[in-house]
Amino acid sequence: MDTAHFLNQISIILYWICFGAYSVYWILGFTRWKLRFSVLLGFAILHIATITIRGISIDYFPLTNKFESFNAFAAAIFIILLIYSKTESHIYRMSLFGVGYAFYLAAVLFPKGLNYAPPLMLTIWYVLHVPLSFFCYALWVSAMSAAVARYFTKGEKNIYDQIIDSGFQYGLITFSISMIFGGLWGYVAWGAYFLWDAKVVWSVIIWFFYATCLHLDYWQEAKRFKPPMAILGFVILLMTYVGTSFLIGSTHSFR
Repeated sequence: MDTAHFLNQISIILYWICFGAYSVYWILGFTRWKLRFSVLLGFAILHIATITIRGISIDYFPLTNKFESFNAFAAAIFIILLIYSKTESHIYRMSLFGVGYAFYLAAVLFPKGLNYAPPLMLTIWYVLHVPLSFFCYALWVSAMSAAVARYFTKGEKNIYDQIIDSGFQYGLITFSISMIFGGLWGYVAWGAYFLWDAKVVWSVIIWFFYATCLHLDYWQEAKRFKPPMAILGFVILLMTYVGTSFLIGSTHSFR
């Protein structure tokens, strides 16, 4: 067995160890256990290590197929959860964690063998574009989770409104930067900054959607629509990220 495949086997073993660890956290997350931040931090570091080892095995950024994509998106969600881990709402924490856990588990459905990057990925713009997209998606998932928690919480709800606003704002900023890098990647890979491709079109749709969400602050009567908009945004996010690969088909779908 060569070094690349040996490292890949190690990354897969660590993946399953992380799976067991996250499954334990799923139970602990419903408690008020004071060590949950430290425990999740340790799991997230191990998770990132598995992704790093896989990257070393292919000698490139480890986002070349659907297994790696879902795995990395789950990692982005867990990192956002770390930021908000001190939020006392069990519903918020476990809703956010649940989405990350679901994508982490879904990654199992795809082949975990080594896939080397095709020529169109071999550019710095791809490396900058995709991780930023995952983090903005994770911020929007956070907004959705806060909206869900808001509906099931009595009393003070300002903390959820703040998380929703942060998700809208920082998510849109991150996604806008990602779109710039994505356009540059498109020009290098396909010779055009914009293509009539399902993923690109839905990326434009989701950008306008969350830009609209931000502008609700300028219309007092419309502010109450932020929570349902955050939940609707999650549906659009799933269509943009998953639906364009499995339901429509896109040039962005890699193996």
